Amino acid sequence: MFKIKIPIFYLFLAVLIGLILTFIGVKLATKRQSDLDRNLVNQSNEASCNYKISRITSFKYTRPIISAEPECESPIFFPLKNALNSFIENEEKDGVVTSASVYIRDFEKGEWMAINEDRRYLPGSLLKVGILITWLRMSENQPGLLEKELVYHGARGFSFPIEHYKSDTVKEGNKYKVKELLESMIANSDNRATLFLENIMDTNIFKKEFSDLGIPQPSFTDNNFMLNVKDYSIFMKALFNSSYLNPKESEYAISLLTRSHFKEGLVKELPDSVLIAHKFGEAGDSRIHELHETGMIYINNRPYLITVMTQGYDWNRLAQVISHISRLTYDNMLSMTN
Repeated sequence: MFKIKIPIFYLFLAVLIGLILTFIGVKLATKRQSDLDRNLVNQSNEASCNYKISRITSFKYTRPIISAEPECESPIFFPLKNALNSFIENEEKDGVVTSASVYIRDFEKGEWMAINEDRRYLPGSLLKVGILITWLRMSENQPGLLEKELVYHGARGFSFPIEHYKSDTVKEGNKYKVKELLESMIANSDNRATLFLENIMDTNIFKKEFSDLGIPQPSFTDNNFMLNVKDYSIFMKALFNSSYLNPKESEYAISLLTRSHFKEGLVKELPDSVLIAHKFGEAGDSRIHELHETGMIYINNRPYLITVMTQGYDWNRLAQVISHISRLTYDNMLSMTN
């Protein structure tokens, strides 16, 4: 009988290879199970979550869709929501904010998430988007309205609200086309142009706009009118989907939002190359401030909506909170598009 002697080195190598293959097999099996579990969770979530379709109901024969999305938050946003919640909680502990709310929606898939979505705030200049929509609605019925020239005259004795972030304003006695006043209202957040347009717009169309979109209706005499992030975001969804204005007017409205001069919030920490259509709003008094911003971020052909509402004691620190929330969201959405 011949005896084959196998060197110890080869025995050791064989055992090592066996252990490596076993480890790889276990890891692959674990990953497969993890993927399976994740799919099951997602399928379960989708199966148990109804789909919400919001429609305009004021027409006799049609029911235009404003938006369609799941009633439940998407699990895909859970890591981002955890990160944003941690950041907001730290800012609250440090006294930077007394409250902050966030709404994010992926336009491509309709998935969304929200933080403190029931908390209501004074919208301030965010309502200027509603005034813009009203004038564009009027122009659909009055061709040439945007080209009409008007002489600006300020309201005597009117006390304008707090303006921490100031920009250019219209001048007394100057002539402006309606479209120039609209641009000043949106790009510069000009309160004087806004009040002038408010005073001559069709208030019935303005009020109907809110009821059509399912947003609580404001009163011009109510200084405590409030909205939450989800309700306000309906304006932006209606513009993006061209569900309230025709596509031409919706496109024009969003183009004005891309010209916003406010650079301290959503825009500040994002790359200059990113296209953003946004509007900010400020409210409050000399002690308690509110700073909000909403925007459509166009990233890798996958646009998303973000609305942030904040309350605190320092304008600049509130702006920093908004800018950091925007950056965390952008990084997350960018990773999802790659």
